[in-house]
Amino acid sequence: MTRVDVVVVGQGLAGTTLAWQLRRRGRSVLVLEREAGPSASRVAAGLVTPVTGKRLARSWRWDELFPAAVAFYQAVEAETDAAFFHRRPALRLFADPAERDAFGRRAGALGDLVRPAADIPPAFAAPHGGFGMDAARLDVPRYLAASRDHFRRHAAYLAADVAPSSDIALTPDGVRLPRLGVEAGGLVFCRGFATGADPWFGGVRFHAAKGEVLTVCVPGLSEGRVVHRGVWLAPAGGDLFRCGATYTWDPLDAEPTAAGRAEIEDRLRAFLRLPFEVVGHDAAVRPVVDAGFPVLGRHPDCPQLAYFNGLGSKGAMLAPFFADQLAAALTGEGGVEPAVDVRRHLANPRPPG
Repeated sequence: MTRVDVVVVGQGLAGTTLAWQLRRRGRSVLVLEREAGPSASRVAAGLVTPVTGKRLARSWRWDELFPAAVAFYQAVEAETDAAFFHRRPALRLFADPAERDAFGRRAGALGDLVRPAADIPPAFAAPHGGFGMDAARLDVPRYLAASRDHFRRHAAYLAADVAPSSDIALTPDGVRLPRLGVEAGGLVFCRGFATGADPWFGGVRFHAAKGEVLTVCVPGLSEGRVVHRGVWLAPAGGDLFRCGATYTWDPLDAEPTAAGRAEIEDRLRAFLRLPFEVVGHDAAVRPVVDAGFPVLGRHPDCPQLAYFNGLGSKGAMLAPFFADQLAAALTGEGGVEPAVDVRRHLANPRPPG
């Protein structure tokens, strides 16, 4: 048997970030990833913005989450010699006079997070103006790939599909995965949207949403900022941009749809004056939990098992802070906040048998 301190099941945004935080605390980690099918992390926009939504609300806990994210991603970039986290301004265009007026009322409370936009290119239809904000973007696929390569070089990564009910055996001092020849002091499920998929955390209730994203070619558009107006338009190199995203709740699958494509195209045409061509179309299910916050922590009856999920569309900003919080709890150096503790979300915390 190969022995490690912690097995992390899932190499999406949650699992990857948790693995880094555990390794920084001196723990040996093995990340297991099935490497099959699309995932929310691999099609995520990775946007980090201080102001969100129609109400122009300040992002939840921005003052502590954003600095934690910046420090974390920059440190991982240095260790992997890869570039995937980009701090750059974002531009939001007002959809109508009501939104412009709402910004006027909110601007004082938002302080130096926002500023009126005086440099809106003619490529964008913006009769009501807009505002700029300091923001960032995580290139999630590149972050995952750089991390996977690093973990693999340090014997901390294995391509494997784990069936919780048959592959995981609990022991008095940890877990065993006999089929994979692995044993560990603990195991953390970081598998995204997987309702009812294991006998321990299947009671966590999801309010997941399907999201679709397009890759578009816009010849002649020179814009390095992410632009928001009904949808976001994010630079992807050269004439390529990613644009999204939709929110639908039925069916919850990873199949792109004609309706999703049409919705994004219509919203893009509402403010982009240049012609564009769709060259890619992806879909995935966001792992949103009913509470609307991340969910993490140990199982109440099986402390060798833990859970980290529910990052949703703001995962790029949430992941570093809460992964560090869970890593601290797993190593006995801290605890999990009650508001995000998985024990609050388990309908039936005692496993069968």
